[in-house]
Amino acid sequence: MWHAWLRRSDTRVVAILCLVVGTMSLDQVGINFLMPFIKPDLHLQNTQVGLLVSAYWVAFAISSYGSSFLAEAVGKRKAFLTATLVLFSLCAVVPSFVTSFGGLLAARLVMGLLEGPMMPLAQSIIALESPIERRGTYMGIVGNLGGPILGLFVAPLLLVKLASLYGWRSGFLVIPAPGLLCALLVARFVPEPAVEKSVVSAAQTPAAPGGRLAEVLRFRNVYLCGLLCCCYLAFINLGFAFLPLFYINVKQFSPQEMSFLMGLLGIAAALSGVLLPTLSDRIGRRPVMVLAGVLGIAFPLVALYFVGPLTALALLLCVTWAFSGTPSIFTATIPSETVAARSISTAMGLIIGVGTIGGGFAGPAIAGWSADRWGLQAALLIQAGCAAAAALAAAGLRETAPKRIKARAVAAQV
Repeated sequence: MWHAWLRRSDTRVVAILCLVVGTMSLDQVGINFLMPFIKPDLHLQNTQVGLLVSAYWVAFAISSYGSSFLAEAVGKRKAFLTATLVLFSLCAVVPSFVTSFGGLLAARLVMGLLEGPMMPLAQSIIALESPIERRGTYMGIVGNLGGPILGLFVAPLLLVKLASLYGWRSGFLVIPAPGLLCALLVARFVPEPAVEKSVVSAAQTPAAPGGRLAEVLRFRNVYLCGLLCCCYLAFINLGFAFLPLFYINVKQFSPQEMSFLMGLLGIAAALSGVLLPTLSDRIGRRPVMVLAGVLGIAFPLVALYFVGPLTALALLLCVTWAFSGTPSIFTATIPSETVAARSISTAMGLIIGVGTIGGGFAGPAIAGWSADRWGLQAALLIQAGCAAAAALAAAGLRETAPKRIKARAVAAQV
């Protein structure tokens, strides 16, 4: 069954690009699990740990937009992605040789620059190559399946084990192999999408005088998707940064109970990351995003106020964590159905870049300051506010799902 599935060209491309995003997440998230070993060895302060995270996301944001724009202008998405994967694989081992904070900071800046292009390039290839009726599903698999499995499930098990046995530097040595494998698979099996032959969105309009950036900024959905990305990244980062501290320091859970609850979130993200985009193909992008945002409001409130068995708490957290499964919808699917095919990568890179600065950089900084001032509960309440803002932004989206648009057109003719 799986062999037959992989023989199909479109599903083979989906599987390869899913592995690409998962490999990126192995480095992107993996350093967080190695930090308890890195911090004492390099004598880092908490402020320096925060700077490592912030510097990475700033570089990621700049690269996400800039490189996507360049790849789109040149028209060589596949070649650009292949070259990026090779450089990523070669540079991933650099942290193993650093001996100071400055060296590690430089290494994280480089990795942010190299990882920024991967998601928008992968998703733009999917948008241009996938069958229209399965676009949301395929984008959900690429954007939301490999990352949680490799970054949130495999990474803590593999990297922490290696760090415990051989030291934290060994953790970075496992990343080049899957990176080079991905580069080989992309070069061999992923086609260079032909924009001229693609029918992706309803916005196949003449190019704007100001270029691709001016072109994508004409659409309300682009602004709202940027806001959704800010809310999403703040929501996710606050959850992973402050929930472990809240569980242990406030709820008085054991480390084992905390790791159990946090580990389940990776599985929940992978499941919702496939189910919600698939559902959005059927009932529309906007209602799914509104529903996920509303559920997200409940997530930190459950963590704060639920009193009951640990298994019941885990179940409620997994259900209300559904917002974590939506990024492919607002960073890839909606933009690809909104802007012209020639500008898809630019739109995706812009949305991810804006979201990374607002949610990945500013969000945790504000929440951390609030937690120092008013307690860890403040950070979780800010997380609920991010989900509420996302639900409101989603309500303003223009529907782009092909089935919903077709149904409206048929209804209008009756």
